[in-house]
Amino acid sequence: MAKAFVAVHCQTGKENQVIRALMEIKGISEVTGVLGLYDVVVKIDSDDTMKLEEIITKKVRSVPHVLTTMTLIVI
Repeated sequence: MAKAFVAVHCQTGKENQVIRALMEIKGISEVTGVLGLYDVVVKIDSDDTMKLEEIITKKVRSVPHVLTTMTLIVI
């Protein structure tokens, strides 16, 4: 089992829109709005690291209004 937390910085005022879009992505088990340098923290659970990488690079980062991400892979 592969697990990661992804901190997401999004366009100002679009946080709720980004949260709703992230909640629709299969593999994302938790989405939480936060205050600070990043706006949203996402927990992703996957069967393997390749699938985890695909969710992050192809799905999370392609959500409209997502500007940057920082990935923390659980060891």
